[in-house]
Amino acid sequence: MAMITATLASAFFSVVGVARRQVQVINSWRQARQDYAALCEMDDKTLADLGLSRGDLRDATAAGYFGDPTVIVATRAAERGHGRRPQVVAVTGPSIVPDVVSHLPRVATCN
Repeated sequence: MAMITATLASAFFSVVGVARRQVQVINSWRQARQDYAALCEMDDKTLADLGLSRGDLRDATAAGYFGDPTVIVATRAAERGHGRRPQVVAVTGPSIVPDVVSHLPRVATCN
């Protein structure tokens, strides 16, 4: 009897897990649609600041009804590199310029 109860409990929790994942998929799909709708409501200048154009939004509809159009839009913005600041690379290691200043005599300053 304990074996049947354990099997039924395992099956129940498996079904609950599948249902939970499906709800998460639906919620993320709805969020992507809302984000896409917000992008569609922006004016052209704001879209340009994000590195996007109206054509990019039209192309995002190729994802289909159940696809995620924000993935296509994010890819387009990343391709153009907008919204990124140039990265400063710190150079470490020995200098190739000789240190001649440290060998010069110090000059007394006037008071």
